[in-house]
Amino acid sequence: MRANRELWDAWTDINVRSAFYDVAGFKAAPTARPLDPVVQAGLGDVAGKRVLHLQCHFGMDTLRLALAGADVTGVDFSPKAIACARSLAEELGIVAHFVESDLYALDLATEHDLVFSSWGVLSWLPDLRAWGQLIARHLRPGGTFFLAEAHPTGMLFEPDGDRLQLHYPYFATPEPIAITNTGNYADRSAQVTATEYAFVHSLETIVMSLLDAGLRLDELREHEHVPWQAFPFMIERGPQEWVLPPGRPSLPLGFSLRATKVR
Repeated sequence: MRANRELWDAWTDINVRSAFYDVAGFKAAPTARPLDPVVQAGLGDVAGKRVLHLQCHFGMDTLRLALAGADVTGVDFSPKAIACARSLAEELGIVAHFVESDLYALDLATEHDLVFSSWGVLSWLPDLRAWGQLIARHLRPGGTFFLAEAHPTGMLFEPDGDRLQLHYPYFATPEPIAITNTGNYADRSAQVTATEYAFVHSLETIVMSLLDAGLRLDELREHEHVPWQAFPFMIERGPQEWVLPPGRPSLPLGFSLRATKVR
Protein backbone atom coordinates (compact mmCIF):
# COMPACT_ATOMS: atom_id res chain seq x y z
CA MET A 1 0.00 0.00 0.00
CA ARG A 2 2.88 2.36 0.77
CA ALA A 3 4.54 1.61 -2.57
CA ASN A 4 1.25 2.14 -4.39
CA ARG A 5 0.69 5.48 -2.65
CA GLU A 6 4.16 6.63 -3.71
CA LEU A 7 3.40 5.47 -7.25
CA TRP A 8 0.20 7.53 -7.35
CA ASP A 9 2.09 10.57 -6.06
CA ALA A 10 4.41 10.19 -9.06
CA TRP A 11 1.54 9.48 -11.44
CA THR A 12 -0.32 12.59 -10.31
CA ASP A 13 2.34 14.81 -11.88
CA ILE A 14 2.09 12.80 -15.12
CA ASN A 15 -1.69 12.82 -15.18
CA VAL A 16 -2.13 16.53 -14.49
CA ARG A 17 0.05 17.27 -17.53
CA SER A 18 -1.46 14.60 -19.79
CA ALA A 19 -3.75 15.04 -22.80
CA PHE A 20 -5.80 12.17 -21.35
CA TYR A 21 -7.06 14.35 -18.48
CA ASP A 22 -6.82 17.66 -20.38
CA VAL A 23 -6.72 19.81 -17.26
CA ALA A 24 -6.24 22.96 -19.36
CA GLY A 25 -9.43 22.20 -21.27
CA PHE A 26 -11.29 21.51 -18.04
CA LYS A 27 -10.15 24.85 -16.61
CA ALA A 28 -11.25 26.67 -19.75
CA ALA A 29 -14.70 25.02 -19.83
CA PRO A 30 -15.41 22.83 -16.79
CA THR A 31 -18.77 21.64 -18.09
CA ALA A 32 -17.66 20.94 -21.67
CA ARG A 33 -16.39 17.41 -20.96
CA PRO A 34 -18.89 15.62 -18.72
CA LEU A 35 -18.56 12.42 -16.76
CA ASP A 36 -18.11 9.38 -18.98
CA PRO A 37 -21.44 7.99 -20.24
CA VAL A 38 -21.50 4.90 -17.98
CA VAL A 39 -20.88 6.93 -14.84
CA GLN A 40 -23.23 9.72 -15.86
CA ALA A 41 -26.07 7.27 -16.52
CA GLY A 42 -25.37 5.31 -13.35
CA LEU A 43 -25.30 8.32 -11.04
CA GLY A 44 -28.27 10.12 -12.54
CA ASP A 45 -29.30 13.51 -11.18
CA VAL A 46 -27.04 14.38 -8.22
CA ALA A 47 -28.40 17.88 -7.57
CA GLY A 48 -28.98 18.41 -3.86
CA LYS A 49 -27.50 15.04 -2.92
CA ARG A 50 -24.71 14.42 -0.42
CA VAL A 51 -22.14 12.43 -2.39
CA LEU A 52 -18.97 10.61 -1.31
CA HIS A 53 -16.45 9.94 -4.11
CA LEU A 54 -13.99 7.22 -3.09
CA GLN A 55 -10.52 7.04 -4.69
CA CYS A 56 -11.09 10.38 -6.40
CA HIS A 57 -7.47 10.91 -7.60
CA PHE A 58 -7.01 14.67 -8.19
CA GLY A 59 -10.71 15.32 -8.16
CA MET A 60 -11.86 16.18 -11.68
CA ASP A 61 -14.94 13.95 -11.49
CA THR A 62 -15.55 15.18 -7.94
CA LEU A 63 -15.63 18.74 -9.26
CA ARG A 64 -17.95 17.70 -12.09
CA LEU A 65 -20.38 16.42 -9.46
CA ALA A 66 -20.12 19.68 -7.55
CA LEU A 67 -20.92 21.59 -10.74
CA ALA A 68 -23.96 19.33 -11.16
CA GLY A 69 -25.25 20.50 -7.78
CA ALA A 70 -23.97 17.82 -5.41
CA ASP A 71 -22.60 18.43 -1.93
CA VAL A 72 -19.59 16.26 -2.64
CA THR A 73 -16.55 14.95 -0.75
CA GLY A 74 -13.64 13.29 -2.56
CA VAL A 75 -11.27 10.89 -0.81
CA ASP A 76 -7.85 9.65 -1.91
CA PHE A 77 -4.76 8.23 -0.22
CA SER A 78 -2.27 10.25 -2.32
CA PRO A 79 -1.21 13.49 -0.62
CA LYS A 80 -0.13 14.97 -3.95
CA ALA A 81 -3.44 14.11 -5.62
CA ILE A 82 -5.48 15.68 -2.83
CA ALA A 83 -3.30 18.80 -2.87
CA CYS A 84 -3.89 19.10 -6.64
CA ALA A 85 -7.64 18.57 -6.15
CA ARG A 86 -7.88 21.32 -3.56
CA SER A 87 -5.80 23.67 -5.71
CA LEU A 88 -7.95 23.02 -8.76
CA ALA A 89 -11.17 23.59 -6.80
CA GLU A 90 -9.84 26.85 -5.38
CA GLU A 91 -8.62 28.09 -8.76
CA LEU A 92 -12.00 27.43 -10.38
CA GLY A 93 -14.07 28.59 -7.42
CA ILE A 94 -15.87 25.24 -7.15
CA VAL A 95 -17.07 24.20 -3.70
CA ALA A 96 -16.06 20.61 -2.97
CA HIS A 97 -14.47 18.89 0.01
CA PHE A 98 -11.37 16.71 -0.20
CA VAL A 99 -10.03 14.29 2.40
CA GLU A 100 -6.60 12.66 2.34
CA SER A 101 -7.01 9.23 3.90
CA ASP A 102 -6.19 5.59 3.55
CA LEU A 103 -9.53 4.19 2.47
CA TYR A 104 -9.72 1.70 5.32
CA ALA A 105 -9.10 4.44 7.90
CA LEU A 106 -11.93 6.62 6.59
CA ASP A 107 -14.59 7.27 9.22
CA LEU A 108 -16.64 10.36 8.38
CA ALA A 109 -19.43 11.38 10.74
CA THR A 110 -21.78 12.14 7.85
CA GLU A 111 -24.04 9.64 6.10
CA HIS A 112 -24.38 10.13 2.34
CA ASP A 113 -27.15 9.76 -0.21
CA LEU A 114 -24.72 8.39 -2.76
CA VAL A 115 -21.29 6.76 -2.59
CA PHE A 116 -19.46 6.03 -5.82
CA SER A 117 -16.14 5.01 -7.30
CA SER A 118 -15.06 4.47 -10.88
CA TRP A 119 -12.51 2.91 -13.21
CA GLY A 120 -9.27 1.37 -12.06
CA VAL A 121 -10.00 1.43 -8.35
CA LEU A 122 -10.43 -2.10 -6.97
CA SER A 123 -7.03 -3.58 -7.88
CA TRP A 124 -5.45 -1.21 -5.34
CA LEU A 125 -7.51 -2.62 -2.45
CA PRO A 126 -6.37 -5.76 -0.59
CA ASP A 127 -9.59 -6.34 1.38
CA LEU A 128 -12.96 -6.01 -0.33
CA ARG A 129 -14.94 -7.18 2.69
CA ALA A 130 -13.70 -4.13 4.61
CA TRP A 131 -14.37 -2.02 1.49
CA GLY A 132 -18.00 -3.10 1.45
CA GLN A 133 -18.35 -2.33 5.15
CA LEU A 134 -16.95 1.20 4.81
CA ILE A 135 -19.35 1.88 1.93
CA ALA A 136 -22.30 0.74 4.07
CA ARG A 137 -21.04 2.79 7.01
CA HIS A 138 -21.03 5.98 4.96
CA LEU A 139 -24.45 5.49 3.31
CA ARG A 140 -27.75 6.54 4.84
CA PRO A 141 -30.46 3.87 4.94
CA GLY A 142 -31.88 3.71 1.42
CA GLY A 143 -28.75 5.36 0.01
CA THR A 144 -27.12 4.20 -3.23
CA PHE A 145 -23.68 2.88 -4.10
CA PHE A 146 -22.56 3.03 -7.74
CA LEU A 147 -19.42 1.47 -9.19
CA ALA A 148 -18.00 1.46 -12.72
CA GLU A 149 -14.89 -0.64 -13.10
CA ALA A 150 -12.70 -2.70 -15.41
CA HIS A 151 -14.18 -6.18 -15.75
CA PRO A 152 -12.18 -8.93 -13.98
CA THR A 153 -12.42 -11.08 -17.10
CA GLY A 154 -11.10 -8.40 -19.43
CA MET A 155 -8.17 -7.77 -17.11
CA LEU A 156 -6.91 -11.39 -17.38
CA PHE A 157 -5.02 -10.56 -20.55
CA GLU A 158 -1.83 -8.88 -21.69
CA PRO A 159 -1.22 -7.78 -25.31
CA ASP A 160 1.06 -9.98 -27.39
CA GLY A 161 1.54 -8.17 -30.68
CA ASP A 162 -1.96 -7.73 -32.09
CA ARG A 163 -3.40 -10.53 -29.95
CA LEU A 164 -4.35 -10.99 -26.31
CA GLN A 165 -2.54 -13.56 -24.19
CA LEU A 166 -4.00 -14.99 -21.00
CA HIS A 167 -1.62 -13.70 -18.34
CA TYR A 168 -3.20 -12.93 -14.95
CA PRO A 169 -5.24 -15.07 -12.52
CA TYR A 170 -8.98 -14.56 -12.12
CA PHE A 171 -9.23 -15.56 -8.48
CA ALA A 172 -7.39 -13.90 -5.59
CA THR A 173 -3.79 -14.88 -4.93
CA PRO A 174 -2.08 -14.95 -1.50
CA GLU A 175 0.18 -12.05 -2.48
CA PRO A 176 -0.45 -9.05 -4.74
CA ILE A 177 0.84 -9.17 -8.30
CA ALA A 178 3.89 -6.98 -8.90
CA ILE A 179 3.69 -5.16 -12.25
CA THR A 180 6.52 -2.92 -13.46
CA ASN A 181 5.40 -0.03 -15.64
CA THR A 182 7.20 2.59 -17.68
CA GLY A 183 4.85 5.50 -18.14
CA ASN A 184 1.21 4.93 -17.20
CA TYR A 185 -2.31 4.67 -18.58
CA ALA A 186 -2.55 8.43 -19.18
CA ASP A 187 0.84 8.85 -20.87
CA ARG A 188 2.67 5.73 -22.04
CA SER A 189 5.70 7.83 -22.99
CA ALA A 190 6.22 9.30 -19.51
CA GLN A 191 9.70 8.69 -18.15
CA VAL A 192 8.67 7.05 -14.89
CA THR A 193 9.39 3.40 -14.19
CA ALA A 194 7.84 1.96 -11.06
CA THR A 195 6.27 -1.18 -9.67
CA GLU A 196 2.60 -1.35 -8.75
CA TYR A 197 1.11 -4.05 -6.55
CA ALA A 198 -2.27 -5.22 -7.84
CA PHE A 199 -4.85 -7.22 -5.88
CA VAL A 200 -7.05 -9.63 -7.84
CA HIS A 201 -10.81 -9.73 -7.18
CA SER A 202 -13.38 -11.88 -8.96
CA LEU A 203 -16.81 -10.55 -9.85
CA GLU A 204 -18.28 -12.83 -7.16
CA THR A 205 -16.00 -11.32 -4.50
CA ILE A 206 -16.92 -7.77 -5.52
CA VAL A 207 -20.67 -8.40 -5.42
CA MET A 208 -20.67 -10.52 -2.26
CA SER A 209 -18.59 -7.91 -0.40
CA LEU A 210 -21.47 -5.48 -0.90
CA LEU A 211 -24.25 -7.97 -0.12
CA ASP A 212 -22.50 -9.12 3.06
CA ALA A 213 -22.26 -5.48 4.19
CA GLY A 214 -26.03 -5.07 4.01
CA LEU A 215 -26.50 -3.69 0.51
CA ARG A 216 -29.00 -5.00 -2.03
CA LEU A 217 -27.82 -5.40 -5.61
CA ASP A 218 -30.19 -3.50 -7.89
CA GLU A 219 -28.36 -3.56 -11.20
CA LEU A 220 -25.32 -5.26 -12.75
CA ARG A 221 -24.29 -4.49 -16.32
CA GLU A 222 -21.33 -5.59 -18.44
CA HIS A 223 -19.73 -3.34 -21.07
CA GLU A 224 -17.60 -4.05 -24.11
CA HIS A 225 -15.68 -0.82 -23.59
CA VAL A 226 -13.63 1.09 -21.02
CA PRO A 227 -12.85 4.84 -21.04
CA TRP A 228 -9.13 4.42 -21.71
CA GLN A 229 -6.97 2.48 -24.17
CA ALA A 230 -6.40 -0.60 -22.04
CA PHE A 231 -4.60 -2.42 -24.88
CA PRO A 232 -2.50 -0.69 -27.58
CA PHE A 233 -4.64 -1.94 -30.50
CA MET A 234 -7.98 -0.81 -29.09
CA ILE A 235 -9.89 1.84 -31.04
CA GLU A 236 -11.97 4.76 -29.81
CA ARG A 237 -15.59 4.12 -30.79
CA GLY A 238 -16.86 7.34 -29.24
CA PRO A 239 -15.97 9.84 -26.52
CA GLN A 240 -14.33 7.91 -23.66
CA GLU A 241 -15.29 4.55 -25.21
CA TRP A 242 -12.38 2.29 -26.21
CA VAL A 243 -13.25 -1.09 -27.73
CA LEU A 244 -11.51 -4.04 -29.36
CA PRO A 245 -11.16 -3.72 -33.16
CA PRO A 246 -13.83 -5.20 -35.45
CA GLY A 247 -13.53 -8.92 -36.10
CA ARG A 248 -12.32 -9.79 -32.61
CA PRO A 249 -14.30 -12.13 -30.33
CA SER A 250 -16.37 -10.16 -27.82
CA LEU A 251 -14.98 -9.70 -24.33
CA PRO A 252 -16.39 -7.87 -21.30
CA LEU A 253 -13.97 -5.03 -20.62
CA GLY A 254 -16.02 -3.04 -18.11
CA PHE A 255 -18.92 -3.49 -15.73
CA SER A 256 -21.10 -1.30 -13.57
CA LEU A 257 -23.38 -1.96 -10.65
CA ARG A 258 -25.83 -0.13 -8.43
CA ALA A 259 -26.72 -1.22 -4.90
CA THR A 260 -28.91 0.13 -2.09
CA LYS A 261 -28.24 0.08 1.65
CA VAL A 262 -31.07 -1.91 3.23
CA ARG A 263 -29.66 -2.60 6.71
